[in-house]
This record gives sequence, C-alpha cells and structure tokens, in this order.
Amino acid sequence: MTERFADNQDGTITDARTGLMWQEGYAYVETGNYISWYDANDYIQKLNRQKLAGYADWRLPGRLEIQSLYEIGKPFQSRGKTFTLHIDPIFEFSYGSCFWTRKTRLSAALGFEFDNGDMHWYPQGSISGSVRAVRKTFNPNVLVDPAWIELQEN
Repeated sequence: MTERFADNQDGTITDARTGLMWQEGYAYVETGNYISWYDANDYIQKLNRQKLAGYADWRLPGRLEIQSLYEIGKPFQSRGKTFTLHIDPIFEFSYGSCFWTRKTRLSAALGFEFDNGDMHWYPQGSISGSVRAVRKTFNPNVLVDPAWIELQEN
C-alpha cells in the first residue's frame, strides 16, 4: 500500500490522495504566536516572495482541503508527552491547533481546529489561528469512497 503523504525534503509534503502540496511547517512554529487572518494572508505572500520549494502559488487552504488532513487518533509527541492532535506526524506540529482557511463571510473567516475537528467563524482581525500553506488544485470527489457512489447509483 502506498503511503498517503510524501516528504519532498524541501519543506513541503505531497498528499497522494488529494494531489495537494502542503507546507511542512506552519506560521505558529515560525512566529511563536497565533496570527490574524490578515496576517495569515501576509504570511502567504511572504512564502510566495521567498518561493517556498521553488513555487510562488501558495495560498490559504479551503475548508475541505484543511479538513482532508484531519486524522482520527494520530499522536503527536512534545516535551516527553503524547498528545492526540489528529494530523499525520509527518507534518511539523508544536502548538496552535486552529488554522485559518480562505473562507470568509462578512468580517469573519473560518478556522479549523485539529484538536477536536471543529470549525468556527472568527473575526478576521482576531489573533486566533495559524496557517499551513497549500498549493495545486483540489477535487473534493477524491475524498468520497467509490463504494458509496455505487450504492447511491443502484
């Protein structure tokens, strides 16, 4: 069986299931703080100027894209303790479980929380989340089990 995630050894991880390329690290590790949705967009622009892994088309993930990384029961070790943060350990993770998405409504932006799988609307200016950049296009149908589609057609 093929591994779902591949470490590209350049600061990125490729997801074989979705075809998306993810930033291995994330803003909280670099800044030591949560950031606002506005700052998350500035962070993405910085990655594009620096051409992370040679690419300048990084962006905030969509709701389904970030949810596709949620894994039930994936452990994470830090400071001699084991935590369950529901993301494959191939991804760098330290603290800060809420991640901004590109989804907005009025003055709010949607954040996804890896500690419990919840999504919440936060004011775009609130210092509530972090960001893990993504690139490439995404087809949400790849997340649907083909057997379920067959059941629906019969």
